[in-house]
Amino acid sequence: MNKVCFGCGSKLQTDKPEIIGFIPIHKKADSKYCQRCFKLIHYGEVEINNPPKKINQIINNINIDDKFVLFVTDFLSINNQVIKIFKSINKPKIFIISKSDIIPKSVKSNNLKNNLRNDYGITDDIKFVSSHTNFGVEALINYLKKRRINEAYIVGLSNAGKSNLINAMIEKMDNKTTKLTTSNSLNTTMDFIRVVLDDELMLIDTPGFVIPTAKFKPFTIKGAIKPKIYQMKEGEILKIEDYYFKFIKSANITLYIPNEFQTGKYYKELSFNEEIKINDNEDIMISGLGFIQVKQKGIVMVNNLDTKLIETRKTLVGANYE
Repeated sequence: MNKVCFGCGSKLQTDKPEIIGFIPIHKKADSKYCQRCFKLIHYGEVEINNPPKKINQIINNINIDDKFVLFVTDFLSINNQVIKIFKSINKPKIFIISKSDIIPKSVKSNNLKNNLRNDYGITDDIKFVSSHTNFGVEALINYLKKRRINEAYIVGLSNAGKSNLINAMIEKMDNKTTKLTTSNSLNTTMDFIRVVLDDELMLIDTPGFVIPTAKFKPFTIKGAIKPKIYQMKEGEILKIEDYYFKFIKSANITLYIPNEFQTGKYYKELSFNEEIKINDNEDIMISGLGFIQVKQKGIVMVNNLDTKLIETRKTLVGANYE
């Protein structure tokens, strides 16, 4: 059997139920999806699988091929490691910010583009799309066609919205191609999937990159992020879910995190062993969570969060960028 699952890209097989790509023998002739994807689509049942390919394997495969690359990330996931992966791709490429409907209305796209160019050194084209609202989807298709790009890889972090974007493009082009499996869990796409959109354009979906992140249950961001503003007095503690941040000096901060996360000041005694030094108008970027914009220079202590998951950067939004 040489068929592959159109949901995750795994080779379909009938021998080992515990291995990805399994389908019951009686479904062999007409299955488009493996049993894992079928359960995910119809029953919402999620099986957690380790990604079959590492980041360097995916990048190596792309770099030895002569195809354009669509690199997808979302507003809350932009950090040094993501940019490093993007820059390791040596083929013509575009930086796509997905889920643009979650970006706060106060954040101007041109300002965000300029900050990405100035602070992260991105020289390639930058586009915004939303598979939920279809914003930018048709413009992206026209961008590819205008440049006569016939084949392109689509890559990015797991759960960045790659498959959703392909499905939106399928729908926009009124294509009858079977849609890809999507979910808010990691590693839905397990191998390369070729999707023919029309006679002139084929996209290749790839397994998502998995990088270390703060741990949360799977969630879906609904609607634009509502920035949360706090005035932190000297010694006060900010709680975001089960993570804690103690401000040694008073500071005005704004949280850019999913609306679903619980936040607030915390007044019980805690011990803090890790610290972060912050300059004026910088972000504390937490992998998998979002970022805290801090207006005043100071020191922030951290509890219950590995500081390897944290970086500081010149703020991407607001402050002297407004």
